[in-house]
Amino acid sequence: MKKRRIHYNRDFKLKAIQLSYENRSVTRTAKDLQISLKSLSLWRNILKKNGDISFPGKGNPILSSNDKKIKVLKKKIKNINLKFEIIANAREFIVCGKLCIFQFIAENESNYSKELMCKTLGTNTVSYRAWKKSSLTEKQKRKIILKNKINSIFVASRETYGCYRIAVELEKCGFLISPITVLRYMRELGIYVSIKKNNQAIRKTEITNL
Repeated sequence: MKKRRIHYNRDFKLKAIQLSYENRSVTRTAKDLQISLKSLSLWRNILKKNGDISFPGKGNPILSSNDKKIKVLKKKIKNINLKFEIIANAREFIVCGKLCIFQFIAENESNYSKELMCKTLGTNTVSYRAWKKSSLTEKQKRKIILKNKINSIFVASRETYGCYRIAVELEKCGFLISPITVLRYMRELGIYVSIKKNNQAIRKTEITNL
């Protein structure tokens, strides 16, 4: 039967090394602490060579102070990129309000951490958990879906479709909804049709006014 290998943490190793210098005897210290002479000698050599960055932990490479800074920066850059990705994927949900944001978080828990999504999208995990525990009615779920669809159609039309044309597009997707209801949802979303004036018409008006 193989003897089980004991793993010692960083604090233990540093204290053992310090004690060996205080005792002025590696052999005696190893015997007192019931560790092998070979291990204690190795720890002393590692500390002498690497200093404060010695013994980073099992499986972790020894990093210099510059390497640590680079590692922290890489982590920050990764988080920033993830935040941009979350915002890009959630843009249609953001304009629809908090319920839609919670719906997006629920649908993407397997892709991102919920803590990061909540922080990025301007909410918190407490509110999200409370929303998740409360069950939405079919009417509320339908409203969330419709608002997302309305916003998608509106953006795809380059902000030119009004409530009537959006209602027609929704009917093509299988949603029967009146233009008045579409208009109400558009107002709740804060979206309005962009009216682009015809340059030629403006010019004619200017000539007439001369």
